[in-house]
Amino acid sequence: MRQRIRQRPARSLRASGDRWLFGYADVVTLLFACFASLYAMQAVPTARQPAPTDIALTRESVGAPAPETDRGAGGTLDASLQRDLTAIATRDASLPGVELTTSDRGLVISLPEAGSFPPGRAELSDAVRRVMRGLADRLSALPNPIRVEGHTDDVPIHTPLFASNWELSTARATRVVQFLIADGAIEPARLAATGYAEYRPRLPNDSPDARARNRRVDILILDTDVR
Repeated sequence: MRQRIRQRPARSLRASGDRWLFGYADVVTLLFACFASLYAMQAVPTARQPAPTDIALTRESVGAPAPETDRGAGGTLDASLQRDLTAIATRDASLPGVELTTSDRGLVISLPEAGSFPPGRAELSDAVRRVMRGLADRLSALPNPIRVEGHTDDVPIHTPLFASNWELSTARATRVVQFLIADGAIEPARLAATGYAEYRPRLPNDSPDARARNRRVDILILDTDVR
């Protein structure tokens, strides 16, 4: 007796064979949703945390101006101090050529060699002693560090006292520091001396007048933030 084989309809086979598509579609949908969420998180702007430099710039730009006081508790070296020092530095007619300027480090009082020191020597003249004594009276109450810097022109020197411009510039700066301590009552811890010889000129050493301006001792009253 022949056994009859029952065949499934073709529609049933197709329906059964396509069932895997439903699971695949679910996976694709989930992946799409995941990527869409990640993209949305990247696209939404977030508040930027200020870097340390931003904070510093903000404080400088919006901070209140410093009070009109001398540089004592973190304020700036004010205009009244500059006027006083200028008056003291220029009132002695026997020492012309003293200059007061400002720099990014503080106030600079430049004592010219002419009238302050004998050529090629480090002894202080009476005129520069009077000027420095007046400056010391005004500066003694300030806490600011004071840096004394000696400078020469580019003409070589070789004497029994000084073998080169290095020694001469350093000796002059050191002599000014010694005077400010002994006669000006400036606290030694506030003072420093250095010599630069001819290597930090104000002007090119191409004329007698330029060389004369380069031969100087600078008394630098540092801002208290400068180290």
